[in-house]
Amino acid sequence: MSIDQTYTDKALLQQIADGDEQAFAQLYRHYVPRLEPFIRSITKNESLVTEVIQETFTRLWISREKLTDVEFPQTYIYRTASYVTFHYLRRQTKGQQIIAQLEQTAPGSQNEIQELLTLRDLEKTIQEAIGRLTPAQQKIFRMSRVDGLKIPEIAAQLNISPNTVKNTLVASLKSIRESAEKAGFTISILLCWIFL
Repeated sequence: MSIDQTYTDKALLQQIADGDEQAFAQLYRHYVPRLEPFIRSITKNESLVTEVIQETFTRLWISREKLTDVEFPQTYIYRTASYVTFHYLRRQTKGQQIIAQLEQTAPGSQNEIQELLTLRDLEKTIQEAIGRLTPAQQKIFRMSRVDGLKIPEIAAQLNISPNTVKNTLVASLKSIRESAEKAGFTISILLCWIFL
């Protein structure tokens, strides 16, 4: 990477740390074509490539306050992608072992078993994580995700600033995501939830 590109990437990371979504989108567009072959070469699994990329950038966004300290953006981004990739591979191996055990005692195809386990456990994990949010976080989260209200609408109803609503949602998503990871899940859709 050239010195100019490193400087540009560091500037983007600074903007992202300040919550600039356009800078985040620019970084995303720049790195996705480079990360795809890198991740593909490790996983040998095309279906994982998109998931790993989404999770990588979800991590970057959620932990964006740390980006101001990054000296070598490309190294940091590739290291994050590597960590996520190996996390997926470890989880996949563990899941395959569980499925193999279930197939010996339960009827049904591998896909049916996997789908049942994933949906049931993921729903339980998310609901438990939501239950651990503060009352204020739960209220704002449900108004956004269940009632479908936009940030300005929530702010107006609760008589608080839009920034407070947004920061509360980001903190809630981070908490839910961390709970899901501890349970062995990664939720790619969180990337979509961030951009309200």
